[in-house]
Amino acid sequence: MTGTCPVRLYSPDYFHNPHPALTDLRDAGPVHRVARPDGLDVWLITRYDEARAALTDARFSMDGHRVQQALGAHAYGYLDPANDAPHTLLSSDPPDHTRLRRFVNRAFTARRIAALRPRVQAIVDRLLDDLAPLHGADLMESFAAQVPIEVICELLGVPVEDCDHFKRWTSALFLPHTGTADDPATDAMRSLGAYLTDLVAHKRAARDAQEPAQDGRDGQHAQDTQEAHDDLVTALIAVRDDGDGDRLSEHELVSMIVQLLIAGHETTVNGIGNAVFTLLRHPDQLAALRRDPSLIFTAVDELLRYEGPLETAILRVAVEDVPVGDAVIPAGAFVKVVLASADRDPAHFTDPDALRVDREENRHLQFGHGTHNCLGAHLARTEMEIALGSLLARFPDLALAIPADDVRWREIMIMRSLTELPVTW
Repeated sequence: MTGTCPVRLYSPDYFHNPHPALTDLRDAGPVHRVARPDGLDVWLITRYDEARAALTDARFSMDGHRVQQALGAHAYGYLDPANDAPHTLLSSDPPDHTRLRRFVNRAFTARRIAALRPRVQAIVDRLLDDLAPLHGADLMESFAAQVPIEVICELLGVPVEDCDHFKRWTSALFLPHTGTADDPATDAMRSLGAYLTDLVAHKRAARDAQEPAQDGRDGQHAQDTQEAHDDLVTALIAVRDDGDGDRLSEHELVSMIVQLLIAGHETTVNGIGNAVFTLLRHPDQLAALRRDPSLIFTAVDELLRYEGPLETAILRVAVEDVPVGDAVIPAGAFVKVVLASADRDPAHFTDPDALRVDREENRHLQFGHGTHNCLGAHLARTEMEIALGSLLARFPDLALAIPADDVRWREIMIMRSLTELPVTW
């Protein structure tokens, strides 16, 4: 069956464990029209082949102006720090997306991420040192949420004393929108945009005050040396201010930093939390990983596939009628690619409902696919590898402090996220 959804979604039972319902949907067909709790009709794409194709289909637009106009009363300040029509990597189509990606690629380099690895390890070690004497804690609050926010603040060059503000704002962005004047998600986005506007001004002034390097070294070496010392915000300012011809606008610059912060924090928080919870629920796989710590690299991707932080991809809108399976998604309809369903499609994954930390063939979709693949995938994997590996090595008797069925999940429609993770060691 393809068409109207035959399964009740977004109930408390669904949020606790969406996979049985998603299996029913996937078995019934590759695409289903549903009504969200906020009243918005959305077409869900649930099978791997159709999901992967949809992620690169230009007929499904992510353009913020188009999506915001179609959302109407549901927009509520959609993804934008200035509460204006958005224009970022997550809310643009080619050629605008290609242009923006080119700018950020010049600043967000593999060399810059590789240089962060020792700092990630130092942050993780310090947090574990602080936790060790406690013999128990909410791991979401004290570890999973702390590692990514400190790493992304270090990468962006945000003062450490402001990290708690960032954590509060980014968490609020995923609260349900109310559409009221005091909507917490919209208020958080405005606060974040205002803070980052000031941060850019401060870093631009500091950069302008520096004397240019005059050491006689070749240009590439000087560039590498400068990159090693610049934070990512300063690097993006350089791209914005020093580029020839086409440049980022000031609004695009701030929006880009907002996106990097959100993508670099909240998803990784939930990636770490979900991974720890999943391992504790699968003691045989946890034991296998402890016996062979080198499995951490395949384990991270398997944990992302099995219980990743993103239940769905970003909202898209069809710009024309698009056939999917036996259905036709009409022009103007909203579309969600259900990553959590596609990543358990038995047509692409052997025994997909089983966790196997040594799974080699694992082309999951948690980092997207094609043009909109996640810019920070390497950073997220690095953080998860170090955080999980170090946590398991430090606390060999790590265990849940409450029954697994009592652990609660946040009732939000895009993110798969624990409210807390009480553990002992």
